[in-house]
Amino acid sequence: MESRRDFLKQSAHGFGTLALAHLLGSDSAFSSTAELSGRNLNPLAPKPPHFAAKAKRVIYLYMTGGPSQVDTFDPKPELQKLD
Repeated sequence: MESRRDFLKQSAHGFGTLALAHLLGSDSAFSSTAELSGRNLNPLAPKPPHFAAKAKRVIYLYMTGGPSQVDTFDPKPELQKLD
């Protein structure tokens, strides 16, 4: 006899598989109408930018070990009282 936990786990996998099949199948179903109309019907497809990009280089700083946002941006009235 199957436990309730096993049943729910198998059901979740089944529903996830159905959802994935629907999502993957919807792109191929819309591809013929999208090609005929000349536009992409997928709302999540990347859209063209409004303006041409001007930046030629980007400096990306990956800095680890800094203070967290909670420590830097949280108001701490108790600390001000203790100072």
